[in-house]
Amino acid sequence: MANRGSAVESISLALARTKQMLFYPFRFGLWARLAVVALITGEAGGGGTGGGSIPNFNPNRGQGGDNHWAGAAHLFSVPGWEQIQPYTGWIVVSVVLALAVMFLWIYSDCVYRFILLDAVVSGQCRLRGGWRRWRAAGRRYFLWVVAYGFGAFAVVGLVAGVPVLLAYRAGWFEHPDQNLGALIGGGILLALLVIALVAVLAIIDMLGRDFLVPVMAFEEVGALEGWEHLLAMMGAEKSAYAVYVLMKIVLAMAAAIIFAILNLIVILVLLIPLGLLGLAGYLIGSGLGITWNISTELLVAAVGLLAIAGILYVVGFVYAPALVFFQSYTVEFFAPRYGPLGSKIPPASLPGTPASMLPGQTLQPPESSPA
Repeated sequence: MANRGSAVESISLALARTKQMLFYPFRFGLWARLAVVALITGEAGGGGTGGGSIPNFNPNRGQGGDNHWAGAAHLFSVPGWEQIQPYTGWIVVSVVLALAVMFLWIYSDCVYRFILLDAVVSGQCRLRGGWRRWRAAGRRYFLWVVAYGFGAFAVVGLVAGVPVLLAYRAGWFEHPDQNLGALIGGGILLALLVIALVAVLAIIDMLGRDFLVPVMAFEEVGALEGWEHLLAMMGAEKSAYAVYVLMKIVLAMAAAIIFAILNLIVILVLLIPLGLLGLAGYLIGSGLGITWNISTELLVAAVGLLAIAGILYVVGFVYAPALVFFQSYTVEFFAPRYGPLGSKIPPASLPGTPASMLPGQTLQPPESSPA
């Protein structure tokens, strides 16, 4: 097996791989496809995950059915409910559609993680072929992502909610002036605990995206078995992986600052012609006597959504070097430690060599044929 370079040494190798893939030569089509990957995976927006609201569990639940139904009756008798009630059907449909879109996006993100890995290893980014090739592995990874997301949400809710509930039952909130010291001290400790817990959960998620995906790409296993293999490898080099996590955090913070500035510049530059086009359209419409009605409002909303989508796509296009760099950084660090990946990647130290001419291989899921 090749020399196991450190997390620091992997930075220069990742930069070399990024340059030879994106600039030797510059291929507009490759950047255009990588922009799609950046948008779907959410990397261009910082890679954050969406959150939700904590469910409101009744503390009196289980102490009698009367209290439960009384609370429900009170809920449906709140002022303004009569005005909202006729639209409850549409509200439910909207919520269901929003959840469906959210899960579809998460599923697409899971599949595109494998497409991104394949793109960096092979030097080619294939969207339709990659979707066919990796959707089975993406489904397995999707199950892990959803289960982990709900589990993490529940853990954070318990850690943050149980102390608050205990303080409430102890009467600290009824007489806050008498318990001010305990409330302030306990609140600070609880906030620090929640922050530490969220940081740990985020690191686990990052390790899954970086290392679990390659293991699942080369071995026909689910996420749990993949984690078993990964933890065994990590256990043999705890310090190396710890340094990797620290370096990844530092690099991500630096990239976030740099691309926040670049994105702001890009957005401001794009808003000028878009604003002029919008003003010209408004003046032309006014001159033609077009009035505001539901049709024109829907048309303007559709054009606005298209403009936003275009801006986001350009942001993803600009973010392509960072997208390739971070995946390359993971590959350069992990490949010497994981033989199946190390046997697939070409060397990253061939200056001036086109990425399409490197001896890399397109990844193939186990027991599958090329698309």
